[in-house]
Amino acid sequence: MNLWILVLVAVFVCSGCAKFEEANFVDQEFGQAQMESWDKMIANPDGRYADKDPEGLDGIHAEPAMSVYNKSFSKEPTAAKIIKFGIVGD
Repeated sequence: MNLWILVLVAVFVCSGCAKFEEANFVDQEFGQAQMESWDKMIANPDGRYADKDPEGLDGIHAEPAMSVYNKSFSKEPTAAKIIKFGIVGD
């Protein structure tokens, strides 16, 4: 009887040690998913740079690029061709 108790205690002790590495790995990544979702909820993640002057083109030199960008929205969208096979729907 004492042998069975000793065997059961040995099994419980060894099974606890076997899972220690897995638990350590899980603890290293604890909270990463929560922090990633928290970072995605921030409306303006670059707001910390709002008080700094951007480096790049001056306003006068960037004006032609901005006019091309603004003109790209003035074009009418083209109609897409839709192929219907008559399998589902009307």
